[in-house]
Amino acid sequence: MDTHVETDEALAQRASRRDDPRDAQHAFRDLYDRHARRLLAFLAGRVREAAVEDVAQEVWQKVWQSLPTGFRGGSFRSWLYAIARNAITDHLRRKKADAIPEEANIADHRHRAADEELAEAELRDALARCLEKLERAEPRVAELVRARVGGESYDEFCVRSGMAADKAYRAFHQAKAQLQACVEKRVNP
Repeated sequence: MDTHVETDEALAQRASRRDDPRDAQHAFRDLYDRHARRLLAFLAGRVREAAVEDVAQEVWQKVWQSLPTGFRGGSFRSWLYAIARNAITDHLRRKKADAIPEEANIADHRHRAADEELAEAELRDALARCLEKLERAEPRVAELVRARVGGESYDEFCVRSGMAADKAYRAFHQAKAQLQACVEKRVNP
């Protein structure tokens, strides 16, 4: 029984010799098996979860490609993590470059916010006028709408007002449709 465990550095030396591809692949696989889980944990703390596997794959590809000329002995683990840090930096740079839109797609949110506020104010004004109209025509239904919008449940309103639940449901949905039509008419004449 062979209890000799090859060091990372010895495996890295074997993996870097490409004159025996099968031996190089076996040595590389042993290195991968020893370090893959810790590398994933290292990456998980530094890049988005969705990108961890991609960055890990990129690291291992760079390790494989760089072993013959890049690994000069010493600590394999330190060398591996140096490659990982560089891959993280590259990934974050690419992500940052992808996140910046072209000038034509850059929106000035200050103006959009003002436009949205104006449109929202117009809708609120139209709704207030429509509610006033409903209140003049059907005060009890307007009270129901205000109660529901204020967070009161149907049951609470029915107990307080004495209105039957089925009538309250029907009245609220009819009033909602009337208010929606009224607001649309006022906003889009």
